[in-house]
Amino acid sequence: MILEVKDLNVEISGKLVLKDVSLSIGFGETVFLLGPNGSGKTSFIQSILGNPAYKVLKGSIISQGFEITTLKPEDRAKIGIAASFQIPPKIKGLKAGRLLEEVSKRFNVHRSYMENLISILKLEEFMNRELYVGFSGGEAKRFEILLALLQKPKLLLLDEPDSGVDVENLAVIGKTLDEFLHEDDDLLSTRKSILIVTHTGALAKYINPSRAYIMLNGEIVCYGKGEDVIKRVFKDGFEKCKSCYEKFRGG
Repeated sequence: MILEVKDLNVEISGKLVLKDVSLSIGFGETVFLLGPNGSGKTSFIQSILGNPAYKVLKGSIISQGFEITTLKPEDRAKIGIAASFQIPPKIKGLKAGRLLEEVSKRFNVHRSYMENLISILKLEEFMNRELYVGFSGGEAKRFEILLALLQKPKLLLLDEPDSGVDVENLAVIGKTLDEFLHEDDDLLSTRKSILIVTHTGALAKYINPSRAYIMLNGEIVCYGKGEDVIKRVFKDGFEKCKSCYEKFRGG
């Protein structure tokens, strides 16, 4: 497993935001984590990244066979975990191209690889722009994915990459992620994996999910074959999941 989360309980500012969450991602898998806004999906990503504001009360996070629950965020990045964020901050005075060069240098990425990603994501015209200043929603999402991919991750965590994105941007993002998944896939241990956190599941049109989980109120309420779960959500929404779970729990 590239990631195995067991019975994770997490709080922030004294509030319990994740309750006994268990989730696994194998090498070469794409997993969707679906749920309405405020269900704990972003808290899950922040916990995997090791954000110190999110306190793990119980449970464990294991990557590639190693316990990483107490690792610092920078050490998690070194073992191949990277993320794109839902709402990245605007940074005036920092040119987008300058940041890309610095990230490429730190992660020993060849310039041709960076230029190819810039081309695929159609971001050539943004190199001299201030970071995220004046970017549309789709442009910011594409740039976030570019930054994450330049870290050459083994596991890519995407927080709402399809939220507020039009059809054209969604197709570009989907094509790029599909290419990422098929890099270096000769050996199981070198295959890349993705966790996509979303409340729409729109990227499933471009990337076939191995498995999908549904989170409500900080709990995993069901999971199954990716295509089946996403079709059910599109058809019935999350309210159906909620009523089914409450019935199961006897609520």
